[in-house]
Amino acid sequence: MITVKQSILLAALLMALPVISYGIESEQNLTLTKIAQASEKTSENTSPTRLAQTDTDEVANLCLAAFAALGTVLTWRAVRKESKQQQIKRTFQAKILSDLVRHMYRNKVCICATQAKLREEGFNRYYPSEEHLLKLKLLPEDLRFDRFDNTPDYYDILHELELKFRNFNIEVDVSLEHLKQQNIDEKTKVRDLEVLEFKSQLLTSDIINLMHTLKLPILEEENKNSGESALRYIPMESGDTVQHGLRKKFHADIPLDYIEDVRKFLVSKSARYSKLHPAELPSKSCRPDHKDERSIYFDEVLQLTEYLDNDIRAEYPKIHLIAFQA
Repeated sequence: MITVKQSILLAALLMALPVISYGIESEQNLTLTKIAQASEKTSENTSPTRLAQTDTDEVANLCLAAFAALGTVLTWRAVRKESKQQQIKRTFQAKILSDLVRHMYRNKVCICATQAKLREEGFNRYYPSEEHLLKLKLLPEDLRFDRFDNTPDYYDILHELELKFRNFNIEVDVSLEHLKQQNIDEKTKVRDLEVLEFKSQLLTSDIINLMHTLKLPILEEENKNSGESALRYIPMESGDTVQHGLRKKFHADIPLDYIEDVRKFLVSKSARYSKLHPAELPSKSCRPDHKDERSIYFDEVLQLTEYLDNDIRAEYPKIHLIAFQA
């Protein structure tokens, strides 16, 4: 028979079983609830995000990306515009300096023709019309080198050349003033013209050196015909010792092919001038037989003797002399 003690234990056990079962079931339900909540959060984070649902940080990132793209496009356009402007500027500079080379060559032609005619007619009897010397001068805009690359690397070169141009204009005025005075001796007048001739050649070499330093080509306008020279064009030769020495002295760092381009340019200008201004050429030479380093730059360095003589003879009849009043 079951004792009283056993009966009490059995009753207590029957009363505790529902409580234990309820605790286990509650614990399981809580765990399942946590798992369900975690699943919902994972599902929300992995579901596709719509623009309306994008948070503040994502909107800010999109705006920054859009501004960055716009900045890139604007920068590209600015760089492209600057590149085009720089190209136009360099072309403009090349044309200006190329035309100055032509101008200095024509100065040489005009000075030699003027001096030859005065020697023939008499320095003490005639003086050249002002137009012949005044057209030797450089225009004010030719002296404005601020249009060029005024970086520290080139400032000294540009400034020095600008001063040389201004001095050349002064020397033209002085020479004209002397030529117009009958009481000034022939030696002084000849010296003045020789100085102008020498300076025209020296400035030519300076301009060519500047163009090469700035990496500018000798440039001719495309809408003009070069014309045909009366003399057949023959490429430059490497030159003898004298030519090579002078070229090295005037253009130590310039290759021969660049000098060849200068020569071709001047020959084309010579042909064009002869075509536009035909003249009967005198058979005699218009230059003195003696030549020195001050007067042979175009002859020896650029090898233009034949073209130069041809142009001087063509210019000779155009020089107008005015007689001094008795």
